[in-house]
Amino acid sequence: MEDFLQQLPRNLFLYIGAGIFALIITYRFFPKVFLKIHKPFFFTLGILSLSLGYVGILIPGLPTTVFILIAAWAFSKCSDRFTAWLENHRLFGPMILNWKTYRGLSRRAKKLAILMIIPTFVLTIFLVFSLVGDLIFGSFGIALCVWLATRPEPPLEQS
Repeated sequence: MEDFLQQLPRNLFLYIGAGIFALIITYRFFPKVFLKIHKPFFFTLGILSLSLGYVGILIPGLPTTVFILIAAWAFSKCSDRFTAWLENHRLFGPMILNWKTYRGLSRRAKKLAILMIIPTFVLTIFLVFSLVGDLIFGSFGIALCVWLATRPEPPLEQS
């Protein structure tokens, strides 16, 4: 069991990579098959991302904004009804419309994201990794915060 748990991240990465590779091959060589499966695939991706976005509201460190934006993108590929529902959602609608219109986030969303990222990354670095892992993970955290901070802000914030 311990060996299985140690291999889990590697195996999960391999399975996800193999699935993406299979989708690319299907899209490239069998476009008619892909057209039959693309709506259920994007709908499933949208539901999973939306679920993770809702969980991210409660669990610090799990990004809400990213998952909601992925859900909006996935629903735009398969369902006008879910796209409209998400764009008119009380919490997520302004965030999605700001991203679609300006490719940016409100100042409040940026501050909240960065204020959640910093303690989560620091705690994870302190508890989990070796020195090399700490440097890689810390660099990723810094890059993520810089990327968030440099996103444009919409002219009229709709927080």
